[in-house]
Amino acid sequence: MDTIAYAKYPFTLEASLYVKDRQYSIEDVIVRPAYEQVRTRAKRRILDAIGGNARPGDRLPDPERELLSYPVARIMVASTGDQYLIKRFAVWESKRAYSLLLAEPESGLIAVGSDFGINARIKDREFVLHFTDYLKYAAGLRDTEWKLINRKIISGMVYVPKEKFARLLEEAVREKVQSGLTGKVPETVAMALEPYMAEIRAALDVLKAERNIAADGEVSEDAFPPCMKALLADLQKGVNLPHTARFALTSFLANIGLDKEQIMELYRMAPDFREDLTRYQVEHITGGSGTEYTAPSCKTMMTYGNCIGKNPYCDWVTHPLSYYRKAMFRRAKLKTGPAPATGGNQAAADDGGKPADSR
Repeated sequence: MDTIAYAKYPFTLEASLYVKDRQYSIEDVIVRPAYEQVRTRAKRRILDAIGGNARPGDRLPDPERELLSYPVARIMVASTGDQYLIKRFAVWESKRAYSLLLAEPESGLIAVGSDFGINARIKDREFVLHFTDYLKYAAGLRDTEWKLINRKIISGMVYVPKEKFARLLEEAVREKVQSGLTGKVPETVAMALEPYMAEIRAALDVLKAERNIAADGEVSEDAFPPCMKALLADLQKGVNLPHTARFALTSFLANIGLDKEQIMELYRMAPDFREDLTRYQVEHITGGSGTEYTAPSCKTMMTYGNCIGKNPYCDWVTHPLSYYRKAMFRRAKLKTGPAPATGGNQAAADDGGKPADSR
C-alpha cells in the first residue's frame, strides 16, 4: 500500500504502522496548531456520519491529513460514550470503505482482506475464500443470498463476485471500527478536543430529537405506545398486517433507531413474507428513495383502524413518537431517581399526573 491507500483505508494495520514509522505523536496532532486542519477534518468525518452524508471517494487532496484525521475522529467519538454515535460512525466508515473498494482492482481488495486475516485469491474473475472466513463476516447479513447453501462452494472454498467480497469487507470494517471505540479517553485528551465537540453534540441532539432516540441510544419496547405494541405482537404471532399497519410500524421502528436489517428480521415471521418485496418496502420507507418517512399521527392511525388499546397517556399526545419519547423520559427518571421539585406541573408529571403535551 502507498500513502493514498492508507488514507483510503486508515483502519488497516499497515496504515497504523505507517503513522508510527512517521513518528506522529497523537498528543501533537490533538493540541498543536499545525494540525488544526487534521482536527477539523476529523470533526467533519463525524458530522458526515451523523448526517448520513455521501461518502465521496475523491476527498483525498491531502492523504496525510485524511489519514491522521481518522484516529482523531475515533477519539472524539469515543469521548462521547454515546452508543448510538459509535454505531453510526462505524457504519459510515464501513460504507465509505465499501464505495472505495468497488473502485479498486482485484489486488486492492485482496490486500485489504489480508489485513483481516482473509486469505483470498482470484479464479475465473471471482474471489475465492475459505468458508470459515466467509461465515465470520456473512453471519450478520440476513438476506438469504448470504446463506452458505446459496453460494458456490467447492472443497470448502466459497466463490463470490467482487461486489459481494467488498460487502464482506465492509462488514469486517464495521466490526473493527465499532469494537475499537469502547475505551475510556483520558480527561486531558477529551478537554483538548472539547472546542470541536460542541458542533458534534448539537448535530447528534438534532438527529436524536428528529428520530426520538433515547439519550443512551437504547430502544425500549416497554416504551412503545399501545398501537405499536399491538401491531408488533400481531406480527410476531404471524398475523398478516394490512399495508397501512405495516407502513406505520416500519416507519415508527425506523424513527426510533432500528436499522433496516433489524426491521427485516421482525417481518420474517409474517406468513406472507417475501424477501425481495419486504426489503424494497422497508428500504423505501426508511430512506432508500431519498425520503425517510415519519410514522403516522394518532389521527391517521385512527382513520385507518390502527389505533388499538388506548390507555390514559394516549389522551395527552397526538403522535406515537411523542408517546415513546415521554415514556423513555419517565423510564430515565425512574433510573436516576426523582429530581428536586421545581414547579407544580413538573411534579405532577413525575408523580404520574397528566403528562405535558408536546405536539
